This record gives sequence, structure tokens and C-alpha cells, in this order.
Amino acid sequence: MKLLAAIFLFLCCIRGTYAQTNSLRFRITHFREVSGCTKNQGIVFEQGHISAKDMTKPTIVTIYFEKNNGAFVAMRRTYPAGTVNVKLNIFDCDYTGNHYAYIKYADDIDFNFPTVDEVYRRHKEVLATSKPECLVATVRANPKCPHSYRIEKGIVYSPAGGRVDVKLLIETTSGEWRTLHLYRYGTGPISINYAACDLTGKTNPIASFGYNVNLSEAYKN
Repeated sequence: MKLLAAIFLFLCCIRGTYAQTNSLRFRITHFREVSGCTKNQGIVFEQGHISAKDMTKPTIVTIYFEKNNGAFVAMRRTYPAGTVNVKLNIFDCDYTGNHYAYIKYADDIDFNFPTVDEVYRRHKEVLATSKPECLVATVRANPKCPHSYRIEKGIVYSPAGGRVDVKLLIETTSGEWRTLHLYRYGTGPISINYAACDLTGKTNPIASFGYNVNLSEAYKN
């Protein structure tokens, strides 16, 4: 698995992807930004992964995608027994990147998927307790400079679905830290593409909301 996808998988594990038991799970593992969006940085959800202890049963997956106005939309799909990696190709310029996914065996009549309103209320609780995050996902050797690096990509988690400002500190061989200022709207990849001949490869990203989050106003019913 690519490192960027692995980082996204980690964030999903703690932030937005759910299953009913440890023996049945669904994760979105591949995503990218939508090209050609004029207003927002939308997301393409490309691929997911099903982990099922019982591979003889078909499964049903429901994914809830957050839109920029704070509402959620749900998509439900049924997969044959034995399915592991699934193509999604779900995209919209209005997606923030935040999502919740639930999975069940098709013959499980006891579990009911939550409504979009229930997911919306759960996300309001997440917003009240979570802070934005940024992780540097791709650091490579700089082919033009021996013993230096290129800082290429990161990933941002925005619980509010809005703008996240990133102060990225990059260590130099002199022991000093160089500062880059980046931002993106919503959860997803962020391009860094910074290279120099005096980088140790160590970074320290500091994420904050690019606006004041008023929890009494955010996501009003």
C-alpha cells in the first residue's frame, strides 16, 4: 500500500470509518482530489477494502459523505461473497473528504444502518472534540543533492470540513527549521513539493482551522 493511502487509512481508523465487529470491516484506501473543480477541492474516493472473517457471505456497505454545506449523503452497495478490494469511483467537487462507512453481512437482519441525520449528529460530536491534523506522507531522497530530501506530499484531516492552515516546519542540516505555510479545504491530500540541498528529512506540521469555529453556529439544524 502506498504511504499516502496508509496515512489516510490511519486517519479513517480514528476519525471516520466504522464497522459493527472486529471481524467485519470496511476501509476506503485510495482517494485523490477531483481535477477541474472551480470552487472547492473535491475528492474522488477510488477504492475500498473489505475485511471479513466469513468470506462465504455477501456484504452491504453504506458510506456517508460530507458536503461543504455540512450535510451528508449516503450511498449503499452490495458486494458478492469473497470480495476484498472494491472499486468505488465516487466523486464530487462538493465533498469535503470526511466520511463514515458502515458494513454488515447481507443476511444480518438485526443491524440497521444509521440515517444521514444520525451520522450528521455524530459528526457534530466529532467536531466538538476534534482538532485538525496534518501528517507528512511522502519524503524522498533528493536526486540533485546527496544526503538531502524532497518533501512532497501530506494529508490533512479537517473535522469541520472547512479550511485548515498548516505551518510546516522543515529541519535543515544546520539545526534550524524552515517554515512553509500551506492550506487546503476539507480532508484530503496536500501538495508540498519542497526540495533543497540542506534538509534532514524531519518535519513538524502544525495544523489549525483557517477560521474561528463557533460550535454554537457550526452545523445548525
